Amino acid sequence: MDRSAKLQVLSTADSSFATNSYLVLDEATRDAAVIDSNLEPELMVELARNNGANVRGILLTHTDGDHIAGLPRYRAAFGKVPIAVHGTELAMLTEGVPLRRHWDVGLGTLEEIRELIPGTPYTVGSLAFDVLHTPGHSPGGVTLRIGNALFTGDALFAGSIGRSDFSNSDAEALLAGIKRELLSQPDDFLVFSGHGPVTTIGQERRYNPFL
Repeated sequence: MDRSAKLQVLSTADSSFATNSYLVLDEATRDAAVIDSNLEPELMVELARNNGANVRGILLTHTDGDHIAGLPRYRAAFGKVPIAVHGTELAMLTEGVPLRRHWDVGLGTLEEIRELIPGTPYTVGSLAFDVLHTPGHSPGGVTLRIGNALFTGDALFAGSIGRSDFSNSDAEALLAGIKRELLSQPDDFLVFSGHGPVTTIGQERRYNPFL
């Protein structure tokens, strides 16, 4: 996947919303990070175990219910590894406040929560992710970059962009973040989004009708 390091990206998708969760694995050390926690977390637990992954951290692109619902199952399987999220959405995990008032997945409160700070790399074992702030779908939406991979959450999809019709969404911020942080990346960078197939920055730059 990455030109310089032997990294592998594996994914699962739930059957309710086709929400993707990703396993980013350093093939040399077996250290791994899990990105997002969909509604069928047992799929990721099995994937990690089958690949001999040592999950050292969980990173969240944002805190919509379909991206965090499986966190208790992750904790049961992987132990109290840190969970990291943008500071704007910390309360969704530390205080159990739902991101959307109409969608409370009953997560409760969680411990060992860390903050993802844009511009400051976040380290998970032998892996280091750049944190890019791509809000608009949600206030604390981030894209996580490692090597030539971009994990965009619900900001950018193959042929589409995230919803911005929620009360705490911002359509202008969404487009501005995509153009500033994502379309500035090389054309061959891979886009692993919160829903749907893998695409590239070049593909979206040329053919995405929303950009």
